[in-house]
Amino acid sequence: MKRKFWTILLVFALLAALLFGFRYKLLAFSANMLIHTDELVPVDYAFVLSGGAKDRGAYASELYNMGYVQDLVCTGANLSPDLESYGIDLAESHLTKMQMEALGIPSDHISVLALGTSTLEESELILAFCMVNKLKKIAVISSLFHTRRLAMVFLKKFHEEGIEVRIYGAASTQYSEVTWWESEAGLIALNNEYIKLFYYWIKY
Repeated sequence: MKRKFWTILLVFALLAALLFGFRYKLLAFSANMLIHTDELVPVDYAFVLSGGAKDRGAYASELYNMGYVQDLVCTGANLSPDLESYGIDLAESHLTKMQMEALGIPSDHISVLALGTSTLEESELILAFCMVNKLKKIAVISSLFHTRRLAMVFLKKFHEEGIEVRIYGAASTQYSEVTWWESEAGLIALNNEYIKLFYYWIKY
């Protein structure tokens, strides 16, 4: 009995040592599992999803300036809670537009769809927009940690309608996706995205 106990203890100790030794690789792997991005190719329209107006707006502006995007569409009806505390009712889609205008993107190349309160709702709105405007290739921009869930929500549905979707991820300025565990913001972002990914997998 004693021998069995010490054998089990030794196995657990070795396992713990291995996990500790490879902890950084495992932490990085957990982040990589959330990321699904495509090679940059020119598209007529890129849709910038709501939330993270600063990072997503800046990345969308960069793609526009590099010639990968001709027109930008900001989506989302959610109001910014920080601005609401000042009595300002401004949808996140408008904040993204303002961010891109501040970076020099011409207003006539930015549209707003101030509708949708979730990734799923925004995907339905974007699909309807594509169908009406007969678009066959688009880009969808969100935060890097959101891109795996975007692939889950967008790719099959749009493919069935003959629409190619390129998924691009904007890096965060609050934390590094490579070493996310070194900041509270990174820890929260990764944790929240895994919860959302699991929720979408169960529900949809």
